[in-house]
Amino acid sequence: MDYAIYIGTLIAIYTTLAISLNLLVGYTGLISVAQAGIYGIGAYVTALLAIHFTHDLLLTMAISAVAGLLISLLVALPSLRLRNEYFLIATIGFQSILFALFMNLEITGGPNGLYDIPHPTLFGITIRSSGAKFACAVALALVCYLAALRVVGSPFGRLLRAVREDQTAVASLGRSVFRIKVSVFVFSAVFAAAAGTIYVFSLTAIDPVAFTLDESIFIITLVIVGGTGSLNGSVLAAALLILLPETFKFLPIPDAVAPQLRQVFYGLLLVLFTRYRRQGLIGEYKDVLK
Repeated sequence: MDYAIYIGTLIAIYTTLAISLNLLVGYTGLISVAQAGIYGIGAYVTALLAIHFTHDLLLTMAISAVAGLLISLLVALPSLRLRNEYFLIATIGFQSILFALFMNLEITGGPNGLYDIPHPTLFGITIRSSGAKFACAVALALVCYLAALRVVGSPFGRLLRAVREDQTAVASLGRSVFRIKVSVFVFSAVFAAAAGTIYVFSLTAIDPVAFTLDESIFIITLVIVGGTGSLNGSVLAAALLILLPETFKFLPIPDAVAPQLRQVFYGLLLVLFTRYRRQGLIGEYKDVLK
């Protein structure tokens, strides 16, 4: 049962990460490879707060979200003036810088990470059970989904699609394309950092391996497989791409080979979907309540 709850918690966390990134990739046309780095910022801020100051769930999540916001502005302000592959390269550089900091700073524990992180508290009650932590992960994913749904169904959501299709046309109408991009980038980062809080409290440990460039590519894979511009697709892809590789554990495969096999599986899915089904599992405009 604990194993099933752990998998469910991972699905909820990656649902939050995929939905928040889909606003960038699917709705705005901005391909960012820095989502895992911002996710890591939220996780490390939470871990350090829990060890040294407070492990109140809502407070640490709020502070982590603010940290994600500030870091995202540090990236967004210079890089969002770039277009297409130049923006992509800038986010790859930012992701590499963050991972190097996680690996080498003494405060982050270096490659060994941080362990024995206290369990979170909510309204003065300590949350120890994996079931309660799963509920927190689901609650965050639901808030992220509803907030993203509200955004994409609003006039601002139509602006995001317009920026994706023709930035020059949006600018000609007197709209600031740069401000629109910064706003959605910050929105995405806030939820990615909040997901980091749930991740840390779920495992009560953290190390840099969880925030590599491969992790960012995996989150992009979730968006592409589920469907760019489809929030429901992100939810479905998170569930499928977390559950399916778990079946490798029940096959007669050496433990040393299984992680590499997962990477091959994810890469193959990415190639197949970009080649044969670009709309993903669920195409755009299939979300409910639109």
